[in-house]
Amino acid sequence: MAAFQFGSDQPQNKGTYGFPLPPNAQTRVAPPEWKSYKLITATTSTEVVPQNVYQMLVCVWGGGGSGVSATPAAGGGGGGFSMGVLDVVPGQLLPTITVGAAGGTSSFGTLLSSTGGSNGVTTTGGTGGTGTASSSLRGAFTASGGAGGGASGSGFGGGGGSVSPYGTGGTGGFGSIASVGAGGGGWGGAGGAASAAAGAGGGGLYEGGASGGTGVGGGGGGSGTSGQKGGAFGGNGGNGKTPGGLGAMSASIRATGGSGDSTFTDIPYRKLSGSGGGAGYTTASTVVDGAPGGPGGGGGGAGGSGGAGGHGGVGGGGGGSNGQANNGGSAFGGGSGGAGGAAALATGGVGGGGGAGGTTGSTGGTGAVILFFTEGY
Repeated sequence: MAAFQFGSDQPQNKGTYGFPLPPNAQTRVAPPEWKSYKLITATTSTEVVPQNVYQMLVCVWGGGGSGVSATPAAGGGGGGFSMGVLDVVPGQLLPTITVGAAGGTSSFGTLLSSTGGSNGVTTTGGTGGTGTASSSLRGAFTASGGAGGGASGSGFGGGGGSVSPYGTGGTGGFGSIASVGAGGGGWGGAGGAASAAAGAGGGGLYEGGASGGTGVGGGGGGSGTSGQKGGAFGGNGGNGKTPGGLGAMSASIRATGGSGDSTFTDIPYRKLSGSGGGAGYTTASTVVDGAPGGPGGGGGGAGGSGGAGGHGGVGGGGGGSNGQANNGGSAFGGGSGGAGGAAALATGGVGGGGGAGGTTGSTGGTGAVILFFTEGY
């Protein structure tokens, strides 16, 4: 085969600036899988297309709204989402990428834009952000973030989950029990509502976290099944492809965290498969905090007074606490769990997770942009 030569008689693709025709140019199909990614969390105008890359899947999240600082206090809404496949040229300078702060708008040039979730207002949860995508992009998709959880009495609502390729984000749990935090919303599942003086579990991808029982928290929702309601020693986390985390086995044994081995490259295919975290348990002398969730799993809720909620996995909401400042945050995209403490609280997950309500409300997570690509396509 003759080597490629520059010239007018050679096949050219518009906009390639002398580069040879990219693979699959006629059918322009996406690669079998997006093998690489780059997470961008700060505004930039210097991003360049890697060598041997001819198309990119761009995902844009707006910032999450912040929770109210009061008693009672509602949570903030999750950030909006937009995505699409863009034809590119190796070495090409990409459009300016803007990453919104909490409640702010993120964008990819003029092609994709995702607004932030709104802040909670007194006892009413904030609304989720929205997304817009240019019709010139292939596979364009947009959806809205989950609403923040409301509150009444002296309770604290959970933050809303951001939206994602999974669809509309999960709603933060409703807080109605004094000094008890509801669970944060995930990428699909709602956070559990606070009840019976125990923190609720955070929502997972498809299923919600459970409410707690007296002295015991609710389990975090998984990527496949719901978290279990608090029993004698706290509820178990919902299952993904792996077993859910166990609730505290006794008043002295810590709850088991959720598990899973998913990575960011599983996000576009909705393949996150982690399980929810187990719930905590509290007696007058022992405190067992809620455990973290795996990828796509919500954190487990705390037990009675003094317990902290577990941290949500990617796309999973944080578990609620009870009388404890250390509420459950989220790794990426999930809403923060509610908290009853007065100190600084965990923020919503980067990627638009809503902040939870509390006596000192937590801040929503900043927005984010992820560039997915595969060499040779």
